Amino acid sequence: MVTTALPVIEERFNLAVTDQQHAHLIRLYCPGEHRGAIFMMHGLMQDAQCFYEAASRTGLACVLARAGYDVYLGELRGRRLEGRILKRQGFTLDQAINNDMKRLVTAMQKRAAGLPQIWIGQGLGSLLQVCFLARNPTALSPLAGMVHFSPFRRLIVESRRKHWWFAGLYAGLLKRVSRLLGYVPGQLLGQGYSNESLPLLKGLLAWQAGEWCAEDGFSYAQAVADIDWPPALYFASLYPSWRVSEADARAFMFDLGDHNGRLVKLGQSAGNQKNYKSDRLCLDQDAEGDYYPLMLQWIEQQLAQAQIQAGVANDSTLSQASND
Repeated sequence: MVTTALPVIEERFNLAVTDQQHAHLIRLYCPGEHRGAIFMMHGLMQDAQCFYEAASRTGLACVLARAGYDVYLGELRGRRLEGRILKRQGFTLDQAINNDMKRLVTAMQKRAAGLPQIWIGQGLGSLLQVCFLARNPTALSPLAGMVHFSPFRRLIVESRRKHWWFAGLYAGLLKRVSRLLGYVPGQLLGQGYSNESLPLLKGLLAWQAGEWCAEDGFSYAQAVADIDWPPALYFASLYPSWRVSEADARAFMFDLGDHNGRLVKLGQSAGNQKNYKSDRLCLDQDAEGDYYPLMLQWIEQQLAQAQIQAGVANDSTLSQASND
């Protein structure tokens, strides 16, 4: 078990994406040598708080930092803006992927240079990471693996309850209220830690209802199917919810084509301590003795395998040089 006695140091970096807007990169680490770098990306109507609680230094991000990893949490622009400002400074999915994600990944890789990486996404965060890598496949080279918590691209309606909640609340009421206000009131509706950009929500709804394409015609569906993805671990909550289900996570995994992916169901019926809500998978302290050990072991295995492969590649290069 990871000790909670180690102090977690926090650093914050503001990354300009426009003249007035900034994405944010938060670094959490403990003193000493790091085993690898972790890049974490939040979900819809969320911010870095979905991965850790700053005051108590708890949550998955802190567990990873104490386990010896150099942890980076990305935040899209607009996370702490008042609604009236976010209304004027809305941004699209394409801008989040091509501008915010690019700045975040570049800043993270500059600071984590030389370390193997594990990327972790929560909900929309997994989708943003996958889309960025589809357009920037060279960024895959340092990746040893990916972990997805409640990922989704399209929502699979497998029950009347989910259909009612999705059609009535998510695509219905939330969309209408957001249009009226000019932004998505995530905080007011109790749907997350942050308000959200209305153009981003519209883009996401379009992807869920139609083709997975960018505004410039780039086909994410085709691109992700052609990529040789690193091993991936998918966590899906069995807690009854309209937001994200096991079926949505499985569909997301299948969207990425043939790769080494493992889906882990979380809930009492699957042998866990309790039924975890999707938005608490990276915060619930019971997870530290439940499914975090499985994930930490999996990360260690991927990093060890990446080291072996790097050694084989180096030996091959040296052999080729001596033959020449």
